[in-house]
Amino acid sequence: MFSNPEVLAASISGGATIIAALLAAIAAAIIGKKIAGREQLKSDLETAKKDIEFLLAVERRHCQLHRERDGRSNRNLARKYVRENERLKWSKLFYPSGRQSET
Repeated sequence: MFSNPEVLAASISGGATIIAALLAAIAAAIIGKKIAGREQLKSDLETAKKDIEFLLAVERRHCQLHRERDGRSNRNLARKYVRENERLKWSKLFYPSGRQSET
């Protein structure tokens, strides 16, 4: 069957077409997966920002309650405790008014 040059040429051409199609499909799948992964990361980042906004609002309300009861908010005292005892650091990157000090 492959002794005929025309059949051999057609077989090679067909095989190359199949390989090219497979490579294109694999590349598309990989690129699609990366794009989907980025979209998930963007979604997760937005959720994290909203969570931070919520927690900052809770902190504001908590400080307001302390201020009403004790005359001071204790916010800086609580933040200092977390930094020193929990070994956590706040970047302030998503603080509502940008990168501010903790005063």
